Amino acid sequence: MATGPLIILIGGGGLLAYLIYDWLQYRLRRRRRKEVQESGVMGKVSYDWRVYVTVILSVVTAYLYARPIERVTETVTGFDPIVEIKHSYLVAIYVLLVGIWWAVRQARKEAVSLRGLVNEQVTELVGQFRSVFRIRPTVFSALEEANRKIPPPTGAAVSHAVTTFYVTSMPKRALDELRERVDNPYMEQFIYILERGEDARHEDIMNALDGLLHRVRRAREIRDQSEVNMTVITGQSKIIQFIAVSLVVVVGAVPLLRQAYENVIGQMVFLFVASIGVSTSWYIERQAIKLKEKVL
Repeated sequence: MATGPLIILIGGGGLLAYLIYDWLQYRLRRRRRKEVQESGVMGKVSYDWRVYVTVILSVVTAYLYARPIERVTETVTGFDPIVEIKHSYLVAIYVLLVGIWWAVRQARKEAVSLRGLVNEQVTELVGQFRSVFRIRPTVFSALEEANRKIPPPTGAAVSHAVTTFYVTSMPKRALDELRERVDNPYMEQFIYILERGEDARHEDIMNALDGLLHRVRRAREIRDQSEVNMTVITGQSKIIQFIAVSLVVVVGAVPLLRQAYENVIGQMVFLFVASIGVSTSWYIERQAIKLKEKVL
């Protein structure tokens, strides 16, 4: 094969992959900042590149098992050998379905990660607001100052609320819009405190902020401790998953190794063993996600 067309093909494929990756990251950043209001199909699309890698790998692996391979079934002296076309359709279908299902699970993790990010940003915002409000007891002035170093999506939502207040002079409208843009229990408590910032005593507001900070920091300590406890288990699980997937791909790619799974019994054995591994990985990740959601 000529090296020129091969180089062009590889370079073009690499450029296309980079453009797709850059577009996914751009859409992910906009979604986190809530610069776009996505609905319908696009609202459910994940922009995590790992999701698409999982789908592509599943399709390629399924093809490796479904592709036809000629097997010599009988040889007779003086005659051409009898050849039969072999496939592993059951394994191919199984790999494709499991891969797509796993990609969907990976996409759903994005929401959990975003909630954790918002929790961290709200904690930082409350701490900054408390420091400013102590010496500048005006709600939106202190909120604007506290929000200067808060990144999106929380920072963008707070900035929009401050702008709304300055334009309309309606505190309730501004805080209602902030509540709509940041759906978070700690932000809800913070907004509740802000709504009483003009009427309640300064000391009462500071005590309420101290109580909120204590709750969010305690929740973060529990979350960090839980993640430390799960790190060893999830790390080992990912290593086992990587080894298992690598073996499945290698077996499908090497015709001699795939031969054992071209009959019904071999394919049923593959499905049984693979199902045990998939179920174990699913259970471990499910428990980790449930624990993470519980402490968010």
